[in-house]
Amino acid sequence: MPYIKRIEINGFKTFAYKTTLTFDRGFTAITGPNGSGKTNIVDAILFCLGELSAKRLRAENFSNLIFNGGEKSNIRKSEAKVTVQFDNSDGRLPVETATVTISREIDRNGESVYRINGRRVPRNHMLEILSVAGISPYGHNIVLQGTLTRMAEISTLERRRIIEDMLGIAQYDAEKAEAEGKLKEAETAIKMALGQISEIQKRVEDLERERNNLLRYNFLKREIARLEMVKISREIRRLEDEADRVSKEVAEVREKNNEIMERRESLRLKRRNMDSEMRKLGFDEIERKRERIIEIQMEAKSLKSKLNELSEKISRERSELEKLRKIKGGLQRQREEIENEIHLSEERIKQLSEILSRVSEEIAEKQALYDSLLEDLSKARLIFEDKSRQISDIEKQLSQVREDRVKTESEHGKVQSRLSVYMQRLEDLKSKRTELKETCDKLRGLLADLEGVLNSQREQMKKLQAALDKRIKQRELIEKEMEDAEKIAGLAKEALIEFEARKDLISKIDPEEVAIKSLEELSALGVISGVHGRLKKLIKIEKGYEKAVEAAASGWLDSLVVDDLNVAFTCIETLKRMKLGRVKIIPLNSLSANGNVIKASNIEGVSGPVASFVKCEKLYEPAVNFVLGDTVLALSEDAAIRASKDGFRAVTLNGDLYEAGGGVESGFYRTPIDISALIPSEKALKNLEQAVKALGRYLENRGNIIADLEGEISKARLDIAALSESIVKLEGEVERTQKSISQSEMQIKRIEETIEKIVSQLEEDKSHLSSLEAKIREINEREKSLSEILEKARNELNLLETHGINTKRESLASELIALKQKYSHVESEISVEKSKIEAILKRNIKELDDRINETSTRIIGLEKEIDEATKENDETLKRIRELEDLERNISEEISGFRERIKGFMSEIDALDNELALLEREYENGIKILNDLEIKLQTINLRINQLKERLRAPEYEGIDLPDLSQYADEDTDSQIKSMLDEVKRIGAVNQLAETQYIEQVSRYKELSIRLNDLEREKLAILKFIEEIEQKKMKIFMEAFNRINERLNNYFSRLTGGGTAYLKLENPDNPFAGGVDMVVQFPNKHPILVSGASSGERSVSAVAFLFALQEFSPASFYLFDEIDAHLDAFHVEKLGELLAEEASKMQLQFIVITLKPEMISKADRVYGVYGQNGVSHVVSMTFKGVA
Repeated sequence: MPYIKRIEINGFKTFAYKTTLTFDRGFTAITGPNGSGKTNIVDAILFCLGELSAKRLRAENFSNLIFNGGEKSNIRKSEAKVTVQFDNSDGRLPVETATVTISREIDRNGESVYRINGRRVPRNHMLEILSVAGISPYGHNIVLQGTLTRMAEISTLERRRIIEDMLGIAQYDAEKAEAEGKLKEAETAIKMALGQISEIQKRVEDLERERNNLLRYNFLKREIARLEMVKISREIRRLEDEADRVSKEVAEVREKNNEIMERRESLRLKRRNMDSEMRKLGFDEIERKRERIIEIQMEAKSLKSKLNELSEKISRERSELEKLRKIKGGLQRQREEIENEIHLSEERIKQLSEILSRVSEEIAEKQALYDSLLEDLSKARLIFEDKSRQISDIEKQLSQVREDRVKTESEHGKVQSRLSVYMQRLEDLKSKRTELKETCDKLRGLLADLEGVLNSQREQMKKLQAALDKRIKQRELIEKEMEDAEKIAGLAKEALIEFEARKDLISKIDPEEVAIKSLEELSALGVISGVHGRLKKLIKIEKGYEKAVEAAASGWLDSLVVDDLNVAFTCIETLKRMKLGRVKIIPLNSLSANGNVIKASNIEGVSGPVASFVKCEKLYEPAVNFVLGDTVLALSEDAAIRASKDGFRAVTLNGDLYEAGGGVESGFYRTPIDISALIPSEKALKNLEQAVKALGRYLENRGNIIADLEGEISKARLDIAALSESIVKLEGEVERTQKSISQSEMQIKRIEETIEKIVSQLEEDKSHLSSLEAKIREINEREKSLSEILEKARNELNLLETHGINTKRESLASELIALKQKYSHVESEISVEKSKIEAILKRNIKELDDRINETSTRIIGLEKEIDEATKENDETLKRIRELEDLERNISEEISGFRERIKGFMSEIDALDNELALLEREYENGIKILNDLEIKLQTINLRINQLKERLRAPEYEGIDLPDLSQYADEDTDSQIKSMLDEVKRIGAVNQLAETQYIEQVSRYKELSIRLNDLEREKLAILKFIEEIEQKKMKIFMEAFNRINERLNNYFSRLTGGGTAYLKLENPDNPFAGGVDMVVQFPNKHPILVSGASSGERSVSAVAFLFALQEFSPASFYLFDEIDAHLDAFHVEKLGELLAEEASKMQLQFIVITLKPEMISKADRVYGVYGQNGVSHVVSMTFKGVA
C-alpha cells in the first residue's frame, strides 16, 4: 500500500523556508518544544490531502495559512505550497508511476491549485485518486490533537455507533426500514381488504331481508305516529290542569313568607339597638382584656419553667466549677512538687559531676605512676625476659578482663536505674488512669441526669408541636401544589438546558448546518428577505433515483436557494459577522443554463439528464439545472465510463459518480443524516423559556400566600420558642459533657498505650539485665583464673629484687580499679538522674500543664455560663413579677364590667331565641316556595316540549282523532306492539337489489387481492429476518475480533493488563451500548468510565488500534496521542508502534514530547523555532532519549 516518502513545505504557517522531510516505512517521531511548529507538519499533510476546513487546520481562514513573518522576522510570503510524495510501487494508486507526488498551493486570496505529478487537476479528481488507496484527510489513520481525549470520554452508545460506522451497519438498517415500510403497507392493505370483505359479505346477506321489510316498516311508522299524537295531546291537557293548581299554591305561600319577613326585620332592629348599647359599656374591651390575661398566663408559665431550668443549671454548673477548681489546685501542687524534684536532681547531677571530675584527675595521676612503675619493673626484668613477657601478657589480659567487668557493671547499673525509673513511671500512670476512670464515671452519671431532663422537655415540645401541626395543614397543601409546579419548572428548565446543549453540540459537530439553520430562522423572522429554503426541501426526487441524485449533487442538496446575488451577499455578510460557518448558496436570477447534457443522451446506456428525475416548481428549475444539469444518468457502469471518457459527468443508480475525463467517486453508500431535525428552533426555545418564567411567577405568588400563612401560625410558634431555647441549652450541656467523657476516655486510652510500651520495655530491660549478670559472672571467673596463673608465674620467678616494685605496682593497680569503678558508678548515677529528669519529670510537667490549661479553659467557660445564666435568671424573675401585677390589674378591671352587662345579655338571649324560631319558619316557607316554583316551571316546560313535538315532520299530514275514542291502556299497548315489530324489522333499504349485485362482484375481486397481499407479506418478513441475521452475524463477528485485538493491544500497552468490550444488552446488542472493562496489572477490573484520566487514555489508544483492522492504512499520523499517558505507558506505546511498523510493514509518523516515545523511533525529526520560523533537524538512530 502507498506510504509517504517525502514531504516538502514552503511558506506554510511557520515554515518560511523550503523544508523537506523524508520518510520510510517504520516508526518516525517528530519532537520539539511547545510552539515550535510540530503540529504544523500534520496540518501541512492534511492541507495537501485536500482539507477544506480552515478551523481543522487551526486557522481562522486560508490566508492565515501563509507565512506572514514573526516579530523578529522580515520575511513575507505571498503563497504557501505543500508537496507530499507517496510510494506507489504496488500500484494501488491509479497512476502509472512508481511514486506519486501531489501538491497544493494557495495564495493570499484563498485560491488553491492541486497537482498530481506536476499536472494541475481538480480537487475532486485528486480525492478520487487517493480514495482508491483509502487515503483521505478524514481517515481513521489520522488522529489529531484532542481526538484521543474525546474518544476516552465517549458514552457506551457512541462506542457502539463507532463500531457500526466502521462496519457500515447503517446500510442494513436502511434496507430493514425500507422493508418494514413495505411490510406496514402490506399489513394495512390486508386489514383493509379483510374489513371490506367482511363488510361486503354481511351487506349481501342483509340486502335481501331489507327489501322484504320496507313496506311493513312504512305502514307501522304511520300508525305509531297517529297513536303518539293521541297520547301527547292527552298529556298536554293533564299538565295544564296541574299548572293551574300549583300557581294558586305559590301565591298563598309567598304572602305568608312576606308576613314572617316583616316580623323578623323588626326583631333584628331591636336586637341591634340593644347590642350597640351593650358594646358602649365595654363588652369588646372585656373580651380583649380576657384574651390578654390568657396571653399573660401562658407567658408566665413559660417563664417559670425557664426559671426552674436556669436554677438547676446554675446549681449544677457551680458544683462542677468547684470540682474543677479543686482539680486545678491539685494539679498545680503536683507540678510544684515535680519542679522541686527536678531542682534536687539537677543539684545532685552538679555534685556528681564535680566528684566525677576529681575522680578522673586522680585516675590520671595514679595511671601515670602505674605506667612509670611498669617501666621500671620492665627494666629489672630484662634478665627474665621470657617469664616477664608471659607475666606481662597475663597482666594485659587481666587488665582487659577487669576493664570489661567495669564496663559491664556500669551497664548493669544503668539498666537497674532505668528499671527503677520505669517502675515509678508505671505506678504514676496507673494512679492517673484510676483517677481518670473515676472522673469519667461521675461525668456519665451527670450525663444521664441531663438526658433525663432533656427527654422530659422534648416530650413537652412534642405536645406543643402537635397543636401547631394542625394549623400548618393548609400551608402544606399549598406547598404540595408548589412542589408539583417546581417539578414542572425543573423539567422545563432541564428541557431548555438539553435544547441549548444539543444546539451547542450540533454547532461543534456540523457548523454548516447551524449556519443554514440560522439563516432560515432569520428569513422566517423577516430579517432577510428573498430566501426560499434548502434545495432538497424544494424538490421531489422520483422513487429509486435518490442515491444517484444525492451523489450527483455532491453536497449541493443542502445549499440555500435565494432570489439573487444581493440576497446571497447579505447571507454571507451575516454569516461572517455572526461567525457561524460556511454554506452553499444558489442565487436563482444569476444562474446560467447548462446545455452540455443534451448531446450525451445519444450515448448507449445513458437514460438522460439526472435533472429530469427531479420534480419541482418552475421557479426552482434553474437551481436544479445548476446542480444536476451537467450530469447524466447511466444505467450501467460501462455506460457511465463511456460518458466520462466522452467528457460528460455521469452517475449510476447505485450512486457511483464518474467525472468528465475519467475521475471516479464511489464506495459504500450511506443514507445522510438530517442534522437539522436535531436543532431546536429559537422560537421553541423562547416559548419554553417564557413558560419557565410563567411558572416562576406562579411559584412566587404561591410563596406570598405561604408567607401570609406563616404570619398566622407565628403566634403558636412563640409558645414553642422558649422551650426550644431551653432544649438547645440542655443539648449544649449534654454535648459538652459527652465531649469531656470522650476526652477522658482518649486520655485513658493513651495512658494504657503508654503502660503497654513501658511494660514491654521493662521486659526487654529485665532480659538484658539477666544477660549482663551472666556476663559479669563469666568475667569474674575469667579474672580469678588469670589471677591464679599470674600468682603462680610470680612465685616461680622468685625475683626478690623486684618484690618492692611489684608490691607498689599491685597496690596502685588495686587503687586504679577502685577509682575506675567509682568513676563508672558516678557516671551511671548522673545518667540515671538525667534520664529521670527527661523521661519522667519533664514529661509529667508537660502533661500537668496540658491538664491545667484544659481545666482553666473549662473553668472560664463555666464562669461565663454561670454569669449569663444568673443574669438571665434575674431578668426572668423580674418579668414574671411584672406579668403577675399586670394580670391582677386587668382582672380587677374586668370584674367591674360584668354586672352591668349581665342584664343586657338576658334580654338579647330572649330576642335571639325568637329570631331563631322566625328564621326556621321563614327558611321552611322559602324552601316550599322554591319547590313549588320549580315544579310549575317544569310543568310549563314539559307542555311546551310536547306542543313542539306535535309540530315535528313525522306528524305532518295526520289528522288528530277524537280523544274520547281511545283509552290510555289500549293506546300504550298498541304503540308498544308496533314499536316492537319496527325494532325487529330494523332499517330498510330502497336500493337493496342493485346494491346486492354490485357487492357480490366486489367480494370476488377483494378475495383475489387478499391472497396476493398475504404472499407479499410473507416474502417481506423473510427478507427482514435475513437482514437481521446478516446484520447480527457481521456485528458479532466484528465485535469478537475487536475484543481479541483490544485485549492484545491493551496487554501490550500495560505490561500484562486485560481489557474487553461488554454488551449492555447481550440478547439485543443494538438496543444498548458497548461498555469497556479494563484491568490494569495488580488492580481489580473496572468499567473504563470509572478509571482515571490517564487510564482512560491508555484504554482509548488500545480501542483505537483495535479498530484499525476495519479501515487498514499503510501510514498513520498521530499528533500527541501520548499527552495524557505516564512514562511507563508511553514506553509501552512506543514499543507497540515499533513492533507493528516492523511486523506489518506500516508507517507511523508521531508528534510527541515524551522521551520514552522518541527512544523507540527508527527516525527522529526535531523541530525548533527561531525568530518565528520553524526549522527541522533529523536523526536516524534509536535511543535518542
